[in-house]
Amino acid sequence: MMLPPLGVCLALGSLIQTCLGSCVPRTTPCSSLTVTPPEGASLINATATERYNVTYDGPTFNGPAGSVDICDVEVFLTHGDAGDAVRIAIYLPLHGWNGRWQGTGGGGFAAGQFDFELVPAVTAGYSAGATDAGVGLDGNTDVWYNSTQLVKNFVHLSLHEMTVVGKDLSEKFYGRKPEYSYWFGCSTGGRQGMSEAQRYPEDYDGIFAGAPAINWDKFVVADYWPITAQIEDGEAVPMCKLNAITNASVNTCDSLDGATDGLVSNPLKCKFDAKSVVGTEVQCDGNTTTTITEHDAIAWNRIRDGFEDASGNLLWYGLEAGTNLQNLATPPGFLIARQWIADFLLQNPGLDFSNIKQDELVDLYHQSVAEFADLWGTDNPDLSAFSAKGGKILTWHGWADDLIPPVGTLDYWQRVVDLAGGEKETDEFYRVFMAPGLGHCGGGSGPQMPVDNLAPLVDWVEKGKAPETILFSGNGQSRNICKFPKELEYSGRGNVSDAASWKCV
Repeated sequence: MMLPPLGVCLALGSLIQTCLGSCVPRTTPCSSLTVTPPEGASLINATATERYNVTYDGPTFNGPAGSVDICDVEVFLTHGDAGDAVRIAIYLPLHGWNGRWQGTGGGGFAAGQFDFELVPAVTAGYSAGATDAGVGLDGNTDVWYNSTQLVKNFVHLSLHEMTVVGKDLSEKFYGRKPEYSYWFGCSTGGRQGMSEAQRYPEDYDGIFAGAPAINWDKFVVADYWPITAQIEDGEAVPMCKLNAITNASVNTCDSLDGATDGLVSNPLKCKFDAKSVVGTEVQCDGNTTTTITEHDAIAWNRIRDGFEDASGNLLWYGLEAGTNLQNLATPPGFLIARQWIADFLLQNPGLDFSNIKQDELVDLYHQSVAEFADLWGTDNPDLSAFSAKGGKILTWHGWADDLIPPVGTLDYWQRVVDLAGGEKETDEFYRVFMAPGLGHCGGGSGPQMPVDNLAPLVDWVEKGKAPETILFSGNGQSRNICKFPKELEYSGRGNVSDAASWKCV
């Protein structure tokens, strides 16, 4: 009998391919897989079904989505007498397994995004999982904010249990454990990845945490500041005026990096004062002309400068120059901030607090930190256990993130550096990249994130190739984004839209 070429598996269903080894047997048929519930959980139900030509249409974060054939294991867990029902979906590729496991995260108040991230993961050869933490996927916190078990599930427990179940099923199906395990997530998914590193350091070898929603107890309340900053001394500012001031900030600070390219490479160096454009006429609603007032300028400055108390003490960071203010500065305010304040802080779902003033918001901020920092904050800088096992964390954050102030990530990075003993020591396990003009998990006017965000992390974990830059491209531009604290500077020659024309300094 002639053996198949290297890397090609028999098509009889008994063998599969792995990029990390050779063809290995599937020791258990899909329909015969059994689920062992993690410690502290009980199994409600589990099904395992082969599905073919599974696809996902639309943009993805963790690689392209193809048409995949999977063993889809649907698991439902509960905990004691809590009455919760946690859905876990584990996708096991029927062929082409690469020997790796990938846990995937959610967004907002949804713990998982399922096919949006699972199909790309399987396309790349991973066995992969997602969970809804028992809270559903509609983001409605009214029905679970006061459930101790569901909150615990959402914040961290269900992510760990999904990981335990997924790795165990991978081993049962393929006959051996995954050789490497990776986490992928952005926003809430990024926070979840950091939670894994902080609480369950043995779960993953590599964690990609994009625009992580860490410092949750602080920034979510501060996300309402752009509303209060406008109405404290007057009415909300028309978005056309805020946009005009934002454009002026970019025009003022664009060339600080050596080139005029429509981007502010390091907004921390931008000293633009919105009062400099008071009196400027702006086109709004077609042909209507209006004038920027001092109230408009003060409101914009407040949003950029960050959430302060009445004495001028900074509580949390603002949105940087060049950031689209639409989502946070348009009444009635960002939904997640409103949910957090109404449900978790005031325990009054649906409460109208649209006229909340600065002193009241400051009180809510301090309440949030006092009551929720330990559970929700996910900002413990002690990553020593994760680092000691050889774990790696890769984070990028857009300078133009319009939902999570990017300096919050740098605040956390600095605390990790301080605890780890310096930047050199931190670089061994945690690296951050700040992308000019990038919005929240994508979007914005700058170059966009890589198609496969995990590729540089895999190279770092498995080959020891720690990234110094990561290539971002889109909107007619490309940049090799620098490892923080380095920043981009134009080399003085070449097309300003090309990555090759820029250097890290």
